[in-house]
Amino acid sequence: MELLKKENLKGLPLPDLEKRILEMGHPAFRAKQLYRWIYKERETDFEKMTDLSKDFRKTLQEKFELPQIEVSETHPSDDGTIKYLVKLSDGEQVESVFIPTEGRVTLCVSTQVGCKMACSFCATGYQKFVRDLKAWEIVDQLMSIPHPRPITNIVLMGMGEPFDNYEEVMKALQLFNDPRGLKIGKRHITVSTVGITDKIQSFIDASLGKLAISLHGTTDEQRASIMPINAKFPLPELMDTCRKLKFKGTERITFEYILIKDLNDSDADALRLVKLVQGIPVKINLLAYNENPFIDFKRPSEERVLKFQNILLKHHLTSTYRRSRGRDVAAACGQLRIEAENRLKRKAWEKLKGIPPLHSSTFAPEPVLGA
Repeated sequence: MELLKKENLKGLPLPDLEKRILEMGHPAFRAKQLYRWIYKERETDFEKMTDLSKDFRKTLQEKFELPQIEVSETHPSDDGTIKYLVKLSDGEQVESVFIPTEGRVTLCVSTQVGCKMACSFCATGYQKFVRDLKAWEIVDQLMSIPHPRPITNIVLMGMGEPFDNYEEVMKALQLFNDPRGLKIGKRHITVSTVGITDKIQSFIDASLGKLAISLHGTTDEQRASIMPINAKFPLPELMDTCRKLKFKGTERITFEYILIKDLNDSDADALRLVKLVQGIPVKINLLAYNENPFIDFKRPSEERVLKFQNILLKHHLTSTYRRSRGRDVAAACGQLRIEAENRLKRKAWEKLKGIPPLHSSTFAPEPVLGA
């Protein structure tokens, strides 16, 4: 006899969970109790939820489950960054990064397996899009990974385009924000998009996180050469959308700008960027390209980056230079997943050919610490 598949209760914002519990004939306060156990206590065993009645716990045990993601590889960096390769319930893998800095601990989470955007500077962009992550898989990168320190900030800047998985991402943001559970408020959450313009105002209206836009070019032609999404949402349309945004309070947009040697890092680019963002409440976050072996772009010198930043500062633009973290542990987004897939393919090929595993040292992973 085939066992009935249990329904997943993780990933439901409280109103949705209350609706589900009411449909079962139980009072709404039971949902609040259950919600606290799942998100505040992070308990996955219904039997240990001791303030729920025995009959209710038995019903939950029979009909529902609270799944967890798994860490398949843990790669610690010399700078304190930890990169995780995370295994999902269907065997697919994404990346999540623990980033400690003075005064905060940031977790960078993924929202999709692969990505449709195909940005030419991004390792994830070279991977086939597989599927969207569910809301529970997004928040579980916080809940089920044993981070060495409590997480204070969340950035949705890992694998995938958050606005291409908009509904599940918004559910996840509700869960991150809720003071009755995970308690990471809007001011401590940043969502990065390539600029899907028809979702930006609704995201601002929801007030669940701060907006960051991947810019990376100062002309339409330049941006289109490295970001195919620019054909659908051209740079002039993106900037016009940003100028017309209706913010609540004193919010502003962060423009992420990756400096790639001899592509978009000239003084002329800096001056065009100044002109491009006029009239927009903005902060410019500069990053030097994080090189990886799959893509033939180069990192500019520190001197070039600082000169570019200085031009922005002289024109009274708020600008930060975010230095790369975890460069010694394949920290470029998507790189670790590619390497893991290559190792699996190599092992399968060796098994087929009868080659001893010793011969695969070229593809062997770096030493991995237990999660």
